[in-house]
Amino acid sequence: MSTYRATRQKEETKEANKQRLASLTLYTITEIEPVLGVTHRTILQYIKDGRLKAVKVGGKWKITEANLMKFANGD
Repeated sequence: MSTYRATRQKEETKEANKQRLASLTLYTITEIEPVLGVTHRTILQYIKDGRLKAVKVGGKWKITEANLMKFANGD
């Protein structure tokens, strides 16, 4: 692979990643409590049980919109 082609491919990948990151919506547990109609403690239990996928960012649990929709739809 030529150097030019490799550089161009890297730039395209960076741009695609920027667009994906810009469209990513993250919610805190506090924000989704009223949506799900359950307590903070219950959501933490869902995360611990693996029923709701979440990641810790800066010491706080964050849930993506996609994972929230999957959970809400029972997937």
